[in-house]
Amino acid sequence: MTGAQALVLRHVGAREGLSVNDLAGLTFTHQSTVSEVVGRLEAAGLLIRRRAADDGRRVELQLTDAGRAVQADLEPTAQEGLMEALNRLPIATLRELATGLEAWTVEAGLGVEPAVMFFEPDASEGAKK
Repeated sequence: MTGAQALVLRHVGAREGLSVNDLAGLTFTHQSTVSEVVGRLEAAGLLIRRRAADDGRRVELQLTDAGRAVQADLEPTAQEGLMEALNRLPIATLRELATGLEAWTVEAGLGVEPAVMFFEPDASEGAKK
């Protein structure tokens, strides 16, 4: 199980009924990347997608019993530690960090690439699902 998969399981376990778009926002990741991770977890039988009872257009995520068992044994991920640390930083530091990271990614030629979940292989690079 990748760190990204563990992070998704933990978020869905904490707030069942999240959509893929909700997860993208919570994980600071592009929707298409989150969708790939969710697809792998679904194929492994750890979560399911279902239509929302109150809005048939919305697809919600729910852990299966197997997913709950896996999620209960998960250790905190590096992603969670990094996100929690960001939440503790003062706003001025976050602004400086954002400016510096933006300059760094632009300089590296990555300024237009969609965000990929930490430690998750990019499917465009031939990663297997």
